[in-house]
Amino acid sequence: MHFTVEAQNKIRSHIESVRTCGPIVALDGTAGNGFDTCFLAELVGKEGRVVAMDLQEDAILITRNKLEALGWLERVNCIRDCHSNAQRYLEPHCGHGLNVAMFNLGYLPLGNKEIITKQETTLAALNAVFGVLVENGILSVLSYPGHTGGSDEHVAVEAWIDQVKKHARIETYRDENNRLSPVLWLVFT
Repeated sequence: MHFTVEAQNKIRSHIESVRTCGPIVALDGTAGNGFDTCFLAELVGKEGRVVAMDLQEDAILITRNKLEALGWLERVNCIRDCHSNAQRYLEPHCGHGLNVAMFNLGYLPLGNKEIITKQETTLAALNAVFGVLVENGILSVLSYPGHTGGSDEHVAVEAWIDQVKKHARIETYRDENNRLSPVLWLVFT
């Protein structure tokens, strides 16, 4: 299973099935190589807004270049900052709340594998984002217990998911035959 594609398919299906009030607002909390940001830019359309964040300048440049090539750069605020600061960048766009958020944790593919997302900042980001998700919003979190540092973050996210399932519907996808498989969580509000 390709978890990123699965997340995108589930998000598209969900957003198409619910009525949104006003333009769609989305967050890519880990812009990386820009694939989820481009998906979200297409999803929100001309009227919507995407906030794409990453700590690494390379990730922001790669993402901007892809958006510019597609003609979607005006739909996206590309921000070099930690995802734990997401709320400050979302506030100007969240008059009706946040409709979609995506987090693909770990490291920048083809980048420096020593620069990874951390459980403390990821939990802060997830709490902030969950607090502004609209009714019928969706949040995807893809974690990687198999890479260095990923196991601790994965356990922390799993505990966070366990807490929010009191207030949201959760779907979980993983390769049950591989204990180090990435895990995709979808959180529906």
